[in-house]
Amino acid sequence: MNVFSACVKALLAVACFFSLAVIAEPASAPAASIPAMNPMASAGRVLFFLLFIVAFIFFLAWLLQKTNVLRGMNQGQSLKTVAVLSLGVKEKVAVIQVGEQQVLVGITAHTITPLMTLDEPLQSAPSSQVAQTTSFADLLKKAVRS
Repeated sequence: MNVFSACVKALLAVACFFSLAVIAEPASAPAASIPAMNPMASAGRVLFFLLFIVAFIFFLAWLLQKTNVLRGMNQGQSLKTVAVLSLGVKEKVAVIQVGEQQVLVGITAHTITPLMTLDEPLQSAPSSQVAQTTSFADLLKKAVRS
């Protein structure tokens, strides 16, 4: 699920919520017998919608974090992942490009340990080769989207 479809679904849910709130309100009485407005009831509504909007903003921030949309925005930096090899559920070995130097690091659930600095740098895979080697998770995501 991409961010655009998630936002559209959230906006549709909000629209349904507001339409149900309008439908659920009782029919207006004749103009002659309109009771005086209770200021506390109006303040309660304002407070409710204020809290709802703040919660919605936090939900969208959480959604952006989970979908990693903002990950692609740091393209100009000098850190780059060249290769990653998964050794277990929470263990990995990765080659990180730092400027002109490449470092082999071990990654666990609790620590990241530099293992060695590579004398001869590894070449990162060409983009066409990366596109051809898609994982099962990527194929499943494409199938779910269509």
